[in-house]
Amino acid sequence: MKKKWLLTGSAVGISGMIMLVTGLTAFAGTSGYDDYKSALKATVQNLDSVTVSANAELKDDNTLLVKTQSRLKADVKRETVSGSIYVSGTAGAVNLDLYKQAGEEVWKTGASDTYYVKKDQEDPEGREQDEKSRDSLWFSSQEETVIDALIGNLKDEITSTAGADGTKTISLQLDGAQIPAVVQAMAPLAFKHLSDQSEWNRDDSNSASHSSDPEKLLRQNLVNLKDVNLKDGIQIQSVSLKAVISPDNEISQQQLDIAFTGKDAQGVAHTLTGSLNVQLTGINGTSPDSIDLTGKHVVQVKGEHEGRHRD
Repeated sequence: MKKKWLLTGSAVGISGMIMLVTGLTAFAGTSGYDDYKSALKATVQNLDSVTVSANAELKDDNTLLVKTQSRLKADVKRETVSGSIYVSGTAGAVNLDLYKQAGEEVWKTGASDTYYVKKDQEDPEGREQDEKSRDSLWFSSQEETVIDALIGNLKDEITSTAGADGTKTISLQLDGAQIPAVVQAMAPLAFKHLSDQSEWNRDDSNSASHSSDPEKLLRQNLVNLKDVNLKDGIQIQSVSLKAVISPDNEISQQQLDIAFTGKDAQGVAHTLTGSLNVQLTGINGTSPDSIDLTGKHVVQVKGEHEGRHRD
């Protein structure tokens, strides 16, 4: 299955990786960590279908820079997807309806009646099988050892609460000096990478074909982090993570809140706060919707997004 649809729609991308790494790093060596890792593995490895609802936002002090809302239904075995993504940023706003059905990717914006259709490209022989093998071994013993080595006294910061309904809630709150030095040292590099990426996205928006590429449409409406222009003293101020594990030992919800501090080129201090909430429902009981393109205005997208029309 083309995972970029699921990752883009759920808005977890980089934030999801931060959530995973931060969570596993903080929970290692504790019962909370064992519960979290067990549920995460069970969720990923046994997943056939799921509904993903995700909301994220980024603020500079009290100014909202970007907000995303998405809801996707995905069937992994049948390789079908349906859903919608809304992004509102400093560069504008866009709403996309997305489908993956019958070997085609279909999308349209809320501002147009045109449906763009692109046939799936076959992966090179063996690539999909290799990807499945990597998925089954996504968390190796070597990786566990590295994460465990980063722990220190962080295990004392974990709370794990069992609910009367059979759920488990795992929580983490780290502030300032509690954040591992190796993670703190990555903050300026990560911010620079994101800034360079968002600048590339803005340059890319000059392409005449951008309206037929859903990923470009989303990127162009995200905030350009160069507008924030943090230059010095970039640090992670705080990290808060909450995970809810269902009675079936599946991750049902994750909430990540993270704050960065730093100064711009004029020496003015800023606090950037980001939040991401992801909910997984209908696990192995979700059926994506389909779209009937009969009578609709359709543009077939090929190659460098040069298309031909059919009505």
